[in-house]
Amino acid sequence: MKVFEANITYQVSEYLNSFLKNITSFETANQKINDAFGIIYLFDNNHELEILKETISIPNNIVSEPDRAEYGDFQTNEDLAKKVTLFLDKKTINPQIVIEPTCGKGNFIVASLSTFSNIENVFGIEIYKPYVWETKFNIIEFYLKNPQERKPQISIIHCDVFDYDFKSLAKQFSEKEILIIGNPPWITNSKLGSLNSSNLPKNQILKIIVD
Repeated sequence: MKVFEANITYQVSEYLNSFLKNITSFETANQKINDAFGIIYLFDNNHELEILKETISIPNNIVSEPDRAEYGDFQTNEDLAKKVTLFLDKKTINPQIVIEPTCGKGNFIVASLSTFSNIENVFGIEIYKPYVWETKFNIIEFYLKNPQERKPQISIIHCDVFDYDFKSLAKQFSEKEILIIGNPPWITNSKLGSLNSSNLPKNQILKIIVD
């Protein structure tokens, strides 16, 4: 099933269909979701709440997934993401803050939640709104399957990574152990040309400055 062009599993859709049935305010829904799963702001407004409730009440709501090759969109699979976090864990890395720029569908975030025992805050930044939703749905599914796992405060932010204020984030958590994890999107200029894409690269480099 898809909602907001994002994949959602039967388990999550059935849970949310029941969980949200009698909720009419997105603020109330957000608070209950935060209490249950640690996710900050599942919904931005009441319109999103109503669309989600309507969509998941309709069985077999299937929409094809768009081709995002021109954006360098090749998702790291769950197994590889888990191998990366387990490797870091063996190196005694146990972060309090996890940041994934360009988090895609959230596989590294879910892998981190299942591996590291000391996480207090998670930040995922993603420009493609359907993936913001899919990351949130995947986190909900993880906790439905693993209710005993620690639930940090989780922010999945719809934003261009070049516009996000990483400097402020680094300053806020300057005394914490921070892990930046992920697999940034990439694509060659020649490939963009062959696709006749308008997604031209910005002439700038992302810098995360820690004071």
